Amino acid sequence: MVPFTKKSTKEELTPLRTSNLLRSNGIKGPEYLAWVSETVSTNKSERFSLESPVGAMLTIAPVEDTEYRDRPAVVNAWGKFYLPTTVTMRVIGYVTGTSYPCDQLVLMTCEDQKVYGYDGDELHLLASSPKQLSEEGIACPPSKSYYHGEAFKDMTSEDWETVKQSPVGKRLDEEHHNLVASHKSSLLKNLRLSRQKQSCHQQYGRCLPNDVLTQLQKGGT
Repeated sequence: MVPFTKKSTKEELTPLRTSNLLRSNGIKGPEYLAWVSETVSTNKSERFSLESPVGAMLTIAPVEDTEYRDRPAVVNAWGKFYLPTTVTMRVIGYVTGTSYPCDQLVLMTCEDQKVYGYDGDELHLLASSPKQLSEEGIACPPSKSYYHGEAFKDMTSEDWETVKQSPVGKRLDEEHHNLVASHKSSLLKNLRLSRQKQSCHQQYGRCLPNDVLTQLQKGGT
């Protein structure tokens, strides 16, 4: 009689270390970023197990297939507001089954080939290259972490002036101006009511008569 063997329901994943998928073979700079985009596009949805941490799984995916697909401001910030210099990020995929405080630890790489992970709050340096990611997995804890806005912590007033005069700075200034303009009427109204209320308190004391309160609530003069 052939002994009954229970089938395992656990998915058997190919270890990333046995795959050549993320080995760039010396490609650098813009060509490297183009290679990353092509590799991810061709192999998206493929899943691999990582050497570390145990139980972690990498899903190859472009940013459109991550939980940040509809959050362009967050995606844009990865290359601009965390690291000391502005870089161009390319998403490799996302990792599940880690101790990082997120469902999807989104992995990305830039021109210098370092691999970073975003946990919804901080950007973490996880590997020196996709090759190290393949062979060793991701660092946990990370070798370094960056918070949103850290890119600006050492900027001088001259640096800020340069930013203000740049296309990005001018666009942000225009957006701020438009935001203030759109709320100008309500801000002026609230300021006027605040002054009227202060004047009434000076005249009537802390407890205002009902007719005065009604007039203020209606925005009276």
